[in-house]
Amino acid sequence: MSLIKQRNSSDYLFILLGCLITVYLLLRTYFVDITDDEAWSFYNVKKFWYVEALCSGNTHWFNFAAIKVALLLGLEQVWQIRWLSVLSGIMFLYLGYKWVKTLDGLALKLFAFSFLFLNPYLLEYLTLARGYSSALCFMVFSLIFLFKSLKENEKRSFAFYSLVFAGCSAIANFGFFYFFLSFGAIYFYRFHFKNGIAFIKTKSFYVDLFYAIGISALVLRALLFIKECSNDIGSFGGGDLTSSVFCNFIETLIYNNFHLSNIIRDTLGIGLFAFIFTAALFGIIRYKKHKDNLYFYSSLILLILLALTVFNKWVFNILYPTERTALMFYPLMTIILVGFLKNMIVTKAFYQKIILYLISLILIINFCFSLNLKTGYDHPFCKDSKSYFDYLNTLNPKKIGMPLELYCVFVKYYQITGCEFEGESINTVGYDHPYIKKNRLEDFEYLLLFYPYNLSYYKGTPIKLTKIKLFPDSKTMVVKVEK
Repeated sequence: MSLIKQRNSSDYLFILLGCLITVYLLLRTYFVDITDDEAWSFYNVKKFWYVEALCSGNTHWFNFAAIKVALLLGLEQVWQIRWLSVLSGIMFLYLGYKWVKTLDGLALKLFAFSFLFLNPYLLEYLTLARGYSSALCFMVFSLIFLFKSLKENEKRSFAFYSLVFAGCSAIANFGFFYFFLSFGAIYFYRFHFKNGIAFIKTKSFYVDLFYAIGISALVLRALLFIKECSNDIGSFGGGDLTSSVFCNFIETLIYNNFHLSNIIRDTLGIGLFAFIFTAALFGIIRYKKHKDNLYFYSSLILLILLALTVFNKWVFNILYPTERTALMFYPLMTIILVGFLKNMIVTKAFYQKIILYLISLILIINFCFSLNLKTGYDHPFCKDSKSYFDYLNTLNPKKIGMPLELYCVFVKYYQITGCEFEGESINTVGYDHPYIKKNRLEDFEYLLLFYPYNLSYYKGTPIKLTKIKLFPDSKTMVVKVEK
């Protein structure tokens, strides 16, 4: 990720494409309705109680602080509370571009650009008010300063900045603690342990150690509190490394644009894992030949990171990262793939250029099918939620019933920021759920129903429902309760 200022004609193409993607991020930030996770974070800031805030793995600390800043300035609209994530996302794109433009050949540049920037699932989390965008940004900064330090004869200030940013990524999102540990292992070996016990006489070692221990203690204590209080992060993950990280990577990449059978998805995922693992091994074993520090250290960090996840699963039964929690693998995977192609394969060969162009074209087509300004992969049920509640506001109701999926965004955000009616969750899943209030349908004036409309739980209720409004895009319906 050298910050070389030379620019050739292809760089202008990537500047244009980068600007278009940045505009897309800004548009998604503005138009996509709030998700239930964001609403929960907003509520914890607005109605702050330290136990509830610290009890949830959803409280990403830098994101929490960013929402607090917005609220102190009187800014409560959805796009306003996302300010830190979108700025971090734009910085992530900018740093990625600075790296892409250092590569040789249009085919390799286009592949790197497409793989890194045209992942719709990654872009989704660069715009949501969560901790993933800022964590990814800090992660890339840590790799940049590590690279700069090694390039400039292990300059001490750059090295320390790299450790600081790695720690910040763990604070931004506790899942990135895996990255911090992996990075820290490489960091302390490279800058302190490599030359024997001389490090015990250097002040910098104790400064670094104090910082590393401080970050570790803070994160581990927070995770322990979450586990004891709610354990709401313990159930999210997978039981198998390849399916959790790499097969789900394929699934989120295609973003529901195409249907892949389980066999095809698993085959692609296993193939991706095998290729990444092989490329990382080559990056380490053949270091003396390629002398690519970024490729070498990214390979080391990724393999240690994978080993840590395996260790935690086998010893502590901590589930493997998956989907959004596996985004920490993504920058490392990209660097390793490109490093392998650049250093281990002669990318100037005609047929290899064709393969790179073909993969890039597939990624571009997939991204084009993914373009939308209404919803995302993880929270499709939150789509158009603002329009539902804006319409209900015009009816001046006192109390409405709604599906459990919408109840969280209503009570944690819309009820606080403008809805003048009360709402409760109704049973549209057909069984008792701990978060569903024990209401009768006749307790409400209106119901907000998702398609397919399932009120079988209330079979035999002596009321009549009259359709008032149908939202054709989602088939969501507002009905009046006739008592």
